[in-house]
Amino acid sequence: MSKLVDRIKSQVNYWFFREYRFRRIVRRHLDRFYNDTDPEPPARKTIVYMADGRRLHGGLADRLRGIVSAYSICKDQDWQFRINFTSPFRLERYLVPASYDWLLKVGELSFNRKWSHAVFQDTRGDVGEREKRWQRKTALKQFALPFRQIHVYTAFYHAEDQFGQLFNELFKPAPDLQNALDEVVERCGADYISVTTRFCELLGDFKEPVRGREVLPADDAERQIESLLAEIQRLHDQKQVRILVTSDSRKFLERVKNLDYCVVIPGEISHIDNGEPNDDADFKTFLDFMAISKASESYFLLGPGMYNGNFAKRASAAGRHPYIIKKL
Repeated sequence: MSKLVDRIKSQVNYWFFREYRFRRIVRRHLDRFYNDTDPEPPARKTIVYMADGRRLHGGLADRLRGIVSAYSICKDQDWQFRINFTSPFRLERYLVPASYDWLLKVGELSFNRKWSHAVFQDTRGDVGEREKRWQRKTALKQFALPFRQIHVYTAFYHAEDQFGQLFNELFKPAPDLQNALDEVVERCGADYISVTTRFCELLGDFKEPVRGREVLPADDAERQIESLLAEIQRLHDQKQVRILVTSDSRKFLERVKNLDYCVVIPGEISHIDNGEPNDDADFKTFLDFMAISKASESYFLLGPGMYNGNFAKRASAAGRHPYIIKKL
């Protein structure tokens, strides 16, 4: 009986509550930014991905999967797609249009409530096919509302099977990022693998804006680090190639730098949803992402209490190469 009740609750959530909550967030938090005075936008139906600091938008991987998912619908429906990614930096500082021009033109973005409307879309733990179908159906319904511009705040991931193709249609590195990426690839060699770890706050050296982890006692932290270093050594023994290592922990990367077959990209480490721009950390985030995408394989090491993040997964999808999670 309890399983049946849970199933009914889940279905009611799908049918009613989630979309209601999306609309409620728009009413409570986003409608106030619209007015009756902004100029009329261009007539063509346009979907604008929004990362303007008016909501928490998630990390880079969450933002990119939302962008790609919104773009996939626009591509299918022949709607114009634009990106308003301005918080805590402008996206075009690091990624610029590839084969599709997503840059907003001067005067194109309008907050006139007669012509423009905000929609909100967040996600849940379920990553199955039903969830993706629901996301796509919901997004299509919201995007089809009778407005010229739909401003979408989204972390939907219903297009993740197409992520690599769509990402590469939208983006290529800006010149400064491309130059730095070329240098990293030269250090790594023609064939390299990547290894990523995500500690959140386990080692006490990273500020996580949403989901934290309790800081480990010193002895437990050392055992965790040693276990991960041993796994990196095993991968090197097996693959016999250089290893690019990325992480959200400066302490861990300092230890990795002692391994002569590993490459660590220097720079500060920060989560982009912490609200304050940090040029060094933001540049490193994008450089890490693009360098992972150029590897031949990517590994994610998941030890006890660590967070199973999406950063390396999306980067490997952008590079269209295998992504392997190793649980320790």
